[in-house]
This record gives sequence, C-alpha cells and structure tokens, in this order.
Amino acid sequence: MWHQIFNAQLLGDAVGVSGTVLILAGLGYLFTDRAGVFNIAIEGLLLFSAFFAAAASGTSGNALLGVAAGVGGALVVSLIFFLVSIGLRADIIVVGIAINLLASGTTVFLLNHWFGVEGNYQPAALQTIPAFSIPGLDSLPLLGPIFTSQSLLTYVAVLLVPVSHIVLYKTPLGLHIRSVGENPEAAATVGINVRRTQFIAVMICGALAGLGGCFLSIGPLGGFDRDMSAGQGWIALAAETLGRGTPLGTFLSCLFYGGSQGVSSNMQAANIGASQLAQSIPYVMTVVGLAIAAKGLVARRRRPTTKGGVPEPAPAATV
Repeated sequence: MWHQIFNAQLLGDAVGVSGTVLILAGLGYLFTDRAGVFNIAIEGLLLFSAFFAAAASGTSGNALLGVAAGVGGALVVSLIFFLVSIGLRADIIVVGIAINLLASGTTVFLLNHWFGVEGNYQPAALQTIPAFSIPGLDSLPLLGPIFTSQSLLTYVAVLLVPVSHIVLYKTPLGLHIRSVGENPEAAATVGINVRRTQFIAVMICGALAGLGGCFLSIGPLGGFDRDMSAGQGWIALAAETLGRGTPLGTFLSCLFYGGSQGVSSNMQAANIGASQLAQSIPYVMTVVGLAIAAKGLVARRRRPTTKGGVPEPAPAATV
C-alpha cells in the first residue's frame, strides 16, 4: 500500500504537476510581501490568467498566444489591484477578497457568454505548453522524475528561484523592494520612490502568478474548469510564510505542499481511504505549516538580542 503512495514519481509530481503553480505564485507573492504589500488576490490572479490562457489557446490554436493572454490578464488585474488599494488607499484586504470573488463569478459568466458552457472548456483546438525530458538528468536515481516529461513552465519555475534570489539580494531593485517593505518612511527619506517600487513588485507578482495560471489551464491538464485554482493561491501564500520570505525557503515549502498534493492524488488513484479525507490532506498540511511558521516567529520575537553571544541587559527604566 505504501509504495502506491510514496514512490519515485512523487518527487517529480511535487515539483511538476502539483508544485509548479505553487512555486510561481509563491515567488510572486514573495515580491509583494517584501515590498510591504499584502496581496491576497493571488487566487483571483491564478483563475483569471487560467481562463484567458485557455480562451486564447482554444480559439487560436497557439499555446504562446495563450501564455501571452494569461499573463496579460493577470497584469491587468494586478494593475487594478494596485490602483484601487495603493493609489486610492482602499482597504487592501477588501480589495484582494473582491478580486478573488470577482474572478470566480466573471470566469463562469464569460464561459457561458463566450463559449456556451457552464463549467468545463476543453476545445479540440486548444494547444498546451510542451513538455520534455532533459537527457542525462532524467536517468538520475531518485531525482530522475524531476527532469522527466515536465512542462516547460516547470523548468522555468525552478530557474526563477535563483533568479528571484539574485534580484532581491544582488540588485538595486531588490534593495529598494526590501527597504520599502521594512520601513517605507526611511526608504523615502533616502530618495526611494515607495509607490513606484510597490507598483513594480505588484506587477512582478502579476506576471509570475499569470504564468502559474497558464500552467493550470494549458499545462498538463489542457482545459479550463470552473474554480480550477481550488485554493492553490492561498496555499502559495502559506508557503511563502513558511519559507520566511526567502526564495529558497518558499521553494522548499512549495515542494512540501506539492508533495502533500501528490500524496492526496496517489491515495485517490489507489482508492486508499475516503476520497474526502485524501482531498483534505493539502489543506491540513497548510494549517500545520502555518502553525509551524507562527511558532518560529514567536520564538524569534522572544529571543533576546545578543552581541558577541552575550544577552544584552534590559534597558534601564526611565522616570
């Protein structure tokens, strides 16, 4: 029984089918989080981009146009999010929730209005993003499935992890993003344009989440289903939190959540346990991960500041 759940293919699924969307969306949220923008509209961005990618690919028969439409749709929605929440100073939580709800309703309406279907759009002309194996690496023990028949976007997602690290920690843009997120007033006093920096971070998030949405609809599945994001935007937020706001930490957290989704899929395929129980595993792991992250945050806050390994004395009371 256990070999049906935990097998060599599970690692490949954790990176590929289950993890690619989480990696792209998690890295996207990472940029807004480090810029001090609490962008909870990731779920809506995934759904909008998945719909427009499928619609463009299905009508044109061109996967590249599908990717362009999906990313473009996510960028437009990200622009609206920025203008309303940052430009007009609306409550950013309310704006994010509104976009998520709007995505669910709008995509269903457009499915019916444009294509005459209610929940599933899978035209014969729809072209998916190509998948391929990397010769030599696909035969490695244990790691081979990671490089076997994976979508092009899966390899892009993995490559974006070191790229994100370089951008955040080795470029002026990354320094500006981190400075704005830590202390926008201090950043402004040294000449950093806070609003422009946050705009760039939001648009980077839109582009990466847009790629994640494209993978959902014109990746291995090849079609759009109603509400097909299925909470993966929220899981990506949890992965970034568990990863402590770093590209590598976010990537490893996404592998953890991707692996839990792979376990869920394997259990359902092998008819092990109730299907409802198997489907709940990724969300249970999300709660567990957030609990671990919260515990670590509390521990760090309680840890006294030290210099040279010696705890600093408490400051003297003032009268």
